[in-house]
Amino acid sequence: MACGMWQCEFMTPQPQPVLHATTERGEKIMLRPAEPGDVEAIFTACTDPETLAWTTLPLDYDRARAVGFVEGYAPGWWERGDGACWVIADAADAYAGQLDLRIDPRDRQVADVGFLTAPHARGRGYMTTALRAACEFGFEHLGLERIEWRAHVGNDGSRKVAGRVGFQLEGVQRAGVAQRGQRRDAWVAALLKGDPR
Repeated sequence: MACGMWQCEFMTPQPQPVLHATTERGEKIMLRPAEPGDVEAIFTACTDPETLAWTTLPLDYDRARAVGFVEGYAPGWWERGDGACWVIADAADAYAGQLDLRIDPRDRQVADVGFLTAPHARGRGYMTTALRAACEFGFEHLGLERIEWRAHVGNDGSRKVAGRVGFQLEGVQRAGVAQRGQRRDAWVAALLKGDPR
């Protein structure tokens, strides 16, 4: 039996890898699977007004959803072979954000990214470093050729992160993203395997 990206010869799932990186300021970060100890920090980040303004998270996000993220949503991507969902942790292993790398089921050489930074960790370069590490992992280990980024038009923080990593803006997708029952215009950018980073 042939091995896939996630499974070995006898279909034993391989654990989701932990990625280590260093920010431009010299701070160590880690991209790791979500853990039960992250629940409170996830809840805080996912109920932050700035986070809610730019994401599709429900306005009634509660601790039960944070537990569901840790126990089901986050590990599910890797377990199904559909991508990876990492918690970004600082040098003390404290939650600083999260990042999804989701493979397109119609074209497994293409993935998209979604991310959010915890309020206390914004402006420290964590997300830029994490996104760069996740993209490198996708290109080198998952066989990706294209990684896409989308954000609501006006989400300048997310756009700056993507731009620093090398994502090239491809345009505005009119009514490209659904957010709580409404369609919003979205910026679309992509990073190709051969692009400078």
